[in-house]
Amino acid sequence: MTRWACLLLGVLLLARVPSLVQPAGADQGLYTYVGARILDGGLPYRDAWDQKPPAVHFTYALLYGLWPRDSMVSAADLVVAAAVALLLVPLGRQLGPGPAAGIVAACLFLLLGDPTFNRLAGVRIRAQCETFIGLAMTGALLLAAGPGSARKPAAMFGAGLLAGIAFTFKYNAIVYGAVLIAAIAARSGVRQAWRRAPLLAAGAILPAAVLLTLFAINATIDDLYQATVRYNLEYSGETYEAPWSFCAYLLTFPVRQARIDALWTLGGLGCLVLIAAWTRERSRWMLLLPVAWVAMACLSIAINGSRGLPQYFVQANPALALAAGVAAAHLWPAAAMPARWRPLARIAAIGIVATAVWRVNDFRKIPANAAHDLAYLAGRTSREEHLMRYGGQRNDKYSALAVHRLGLYLGARTPSQDYVYIFGFSPGAYVKADRASASRFFWSRPVLVGFNADDPAYGAAGVLEELTARSPKFVVLQKDDWEPAPDDSATFFLEHPQLGSWLRSNYTRRDGFEDFDVWERAARGAVRTQDVSGDGMAAAPRPRERSIVSTSSSFRKR
Repeated sequence: MTRWACLLLGVLLLARVPSLVQPAGADQGLYTYVGARILDGGLPYRDAWDQKPPAVHFTYALLYGLWPRDSMVSAADLVVAAAVALLLVPLGRQLGPGPAAGIVAACLFLLLGDPTFNRLAGVRIRAQCETFIGLAMTGALLLAAGPGSARKPAAMFGAGLLAGIAFTFKYNAIVYGAVLIAAIAARSGVRQAWRRAPLLAAGAILPAAVLLTLFAINATIDDLYQATVRYNLEYSGETYEAPWSFCAYLLTFPVRQARIDALWTLGGLGCLVLIAAWTRERSRWMLLLPVAWVAMACLSIAINGSRGLPQYFVQANPALALAAGVAAAHLWPAAAMPARWRPLARIAAIGIVATAVWRVNDFRKIPANAAHDLAYLAGRTSREEHLMRYGGQRNDKYSALAVHRLGLYLGARTPSQDYVYIFGFSPGAYVKADRASASRFFWSRPVLVGFNADDPAYGAAGVLEELTARSPKFVVLQKDDWEPAPDDSATFFLEHPQLGSWLRSNYTRRDGFEDFDVWERAARGAVRTQDVSGDGMAAAPRPRERSIVSTSSSFRKR
């Protein structure tokens, strides 16, 4: 890279540095809690139930072990962004004419892929599963598409290994295997691609095999399957009425996304340019590689469901940037006009593209968010004023300030060995309080939707069994989270015949917060148990053997 290119990439990375003071989002609090349980000797799904595949939980265990602060989320996102940008430079050079394609792709990725453009300054989409998938697949494609890579077994195995790692973050990433095969075929021919497929497969299988072995040794394969396969199939299926609705969404959402995200705008235009260029030179199959990557990213997003959650689209950012960068590098020297007119044509093209990008993305957010974060860093705003910026609006399931206050409240009123329970979507409060959940279902949605409700280890019955066995010091019910009453977590819990009765019989309601109902364990003697024996005698349910790991201190001491 030239000195100017390095300087530009450095400036774009520097613009993200103020985000290091931002809080962790709701999903990130969930991953952090599971990671903390892993550090305490627990396992995902058995001891802390979440539907994401295990790689993200082990990643957050590593991050939390290295730096147990909210800033670990933004720091990880920044490091991954820098790594993706650096990988796009040589990848673009392999696909485009000269180094310009990679440099343009890296710059577009850092500028237009900045989470700051999203709501809440991007806290919801930083260091998500898709963030790590994008990094893994950029590295995999660089290994698979390089000149002579097909003759290098280590490169083929490494490409497969990275694709396998992407799969362990989200199973829908399996579709990217087709991009690696296409890369080898475009570079070395179809026959060579099929010859190298076993090496790719061997590398791809390894991460999943390691994780499956871990869960098999601990007899938790069924927990893994129920959470990451069955639940996700139902979760995605809720958004599609029929196969045709899946196809309709797959074909239409890229257009809608291009109207609100400039990276999708430029990436989509780049794909059209590359397809047109290939039709003129059909022997140049490498031109279609960015297009194939974007197409598989769209398929992976659609498999997630049609909810349109912003983190779903993050995995496509490297592919879109690459498509735009390679297309720009091909167009720049090949203007079909006399040489004397080319400078003017290029200036006009840049002006048109810049105007379109400016109209799609609100670039005022970058300095505004940076100024807010820097003001907090300089001590000109309090922590509460800082956190008020992140969530807490109508129909928000997440409020950084509410999570912070609840965490401080629980941590100050419970000994370290005591359990608490939060029924809602504020898992970060467990981390703030440094306390363990009394149930492995430490967030409410799987219970609200009745997932596996006919199994006594799941649903309200499973939660009640664990709460009765552990008798948490506090039970906290989140209000107006998933839906307004009567479908919010607090109303569901209080109106459920067994859960509501158990709570009122054994707990006293305290002055809580605007977002939460707080119930404290009754001070009198032993906590009364529910009549579950059927003969009128009070009997406590026996805890399941696979319940959450018991510790003298809820989280690893720091």
